[in-house]
This record gives sequence, C-alpha cells and structure tokens, in this order.
Amino acid sequence: MNKDMKHNIYRLAILFAIMISAAGAQAQEAPKTSKLHSEAGLFNHLSVGLNMGLTGLGLDVAMPVHKIVTVRAGFAGLNFGDIKFDAINTASEISQMQMVEEDAVRRAQMVDKVELGLKPRFWNFYVLGEVHPFKDLPFYFSAGLFAGSQNFIHFRNTNDGALMFLHDANQKVEDYNRLFQTNYQPIGVKFGDYVFTADENGNIDVRLKTNAVKPYVGIGFGQHLAKSHRVSVAVDAGLMFWGTPKFLLNNDTEIKASGKNSGIGGAISWLKAWPNLEIRVACKIF
Repeated sequence: MNKDMKHNIYRLAILFAIMISAAGAQAQEAPKTSKLHSEAGLFNHLSVGLNMGLTGLGLDVAMPVHKIVTVRAGFAGLNFGDIKFDAINTASEISQMQMVEEDAVRRAQMVDKVELGLKPRFWNFYVLGEVHPFKDLPFYFSAGLFAGSQNFIHFRNTNDGALMFLHDANQKVEDYNRLFQTNYQPIGVKFGDYVFTADENGNIDVRLKTNAVKPYVGIGFGQHLAKSHRVSVAVDAGLMFWGTPKFLLNNDTEIKASGKNSGIGGAISWLKAWPNLEIRVACKIF
C-alpha cells in the first residue's frame, strides 16, 4: 500500500468517525417520538446497511445532509476462493532447431499445461453523495470516490516453486534473442494474448493493477432511509473509474499483450471503468 493510498484511507476513516459522532450527538439531543422519519435535517437520521454487488460484499451507513441529499460511507470487498484453471505452456510452440536442442527448452516442452490459481482480492472504502430529486419517486443519482486496493485479481501457480523449468527455458530464449538479434516470444503460460513468465523462484506471480482512488457515478432506485418503515431496500447501478488495468509481474514489470489471439489485451485496455450493480438492505437506527 503506497503513501498516497494510506492518506486517502485515513481521510475516509476520519470522515466516517465524524459522521458517527455527529449522528450520536443528534440522537441524544433529539426528543423521543414514535415516528421513524421526522423533518429533514443535518445528520438527524442514520441507517446501517448491508450491500452485495460487483464491488463485493459491504457494510455502510447513510445519513441525510439536506432534504434531497444523502451521504453514504462504508467498505466493500471481494475475497473469493481460488479459481483454478490450466494454462497452455508456450514452450510447445518453439520449433527453431537451435533452440529445441537446448536442454532447458526440451524440459519445458515436456509439460503441456500448468495449473494456475486466480485469486480475486479487491477491497475499497467509499464515500458517496446521493441526490433524490423527485419527492414522490424513490429515484436518485450518486457520485463519490472509492479508495483502496490496487490489485483486482492475482495469478499464481498452485504448486509453489515448481516452474523453474519455465524460468530456465525463458532465459535461453532471452539469450537467443540477444545473440542472434531475433524477437521470439517469451516462454511461459498463455492467458489469452498474454504470456505469464516464471520468476527466479520458479513461480508465476502476476497481478492486474488498477488505480488506488477510483471516482464513481451511478443511479439508483429505492430508499436508504425509509420514511415510514425501519427496513429499506435500494438497488444501485454505476461505473467505478479505475484507470487502464495492467498486468504486472511481481517485480512491477508490465506484461504486454501480443494482440494476436483472444483479444483479452484489447478488452483490458478498453475496460477503464468497472461496472457495478448492487442491492442494499438497510435498517434505520433513528
């Protein structure tokens, strides 16, 4: 976690604490009433919600700051179990006789596929402002910031340290290119039109990196603070702008797509925003 991201998270945590403190003070001063919803005001209501969507599972709080504006702040994250799949070993595509004669390349060609584990690990704090422009319709616009993890997914071989044969073969390819001024592709495992190479420890360690701070815009339908009931439901759809994602090795070297096979490289370069669709169920505390 870099220094700028830490500062952003600290700021969000401080804002979160201020909102809770202000809400508690309002709750202590407010007269007892049987109504669940009274006049509009600043921090005079509080709901706690659970949400589930494409940004993950989360917990947040919502408070009014104006009769048509609500502020929502919380945390959401993805943390699934490993997704295992077999990736093709590109050593099998080497046909140049000089290279095939190398022992390291021959050893790499003996393995057709390598099992990788895809690990979705993505978390963010967020603060959203929501404008409810219609008095009689539970429709709203939302905008704000997500800040947190830069790594959306992580690829790693399931058998730790078992891919030294790929590392050794790739070193031979690099030597061959340097010696004969050729431009043969690296040896590794295929993921679409990317080739993931093994490091000096015999591991493939690749992450898909995004920006730490991600602006968000969306629209929604429903209520975060029910007017006449304690429980409310809302559905939100939007875009989280996270920059252009990049595949990086564990030494921060960017992996370039060949652009010849699946078109994943083109899709990744186009995916500058992550779509979100979520449902939130909330309980009004006061």
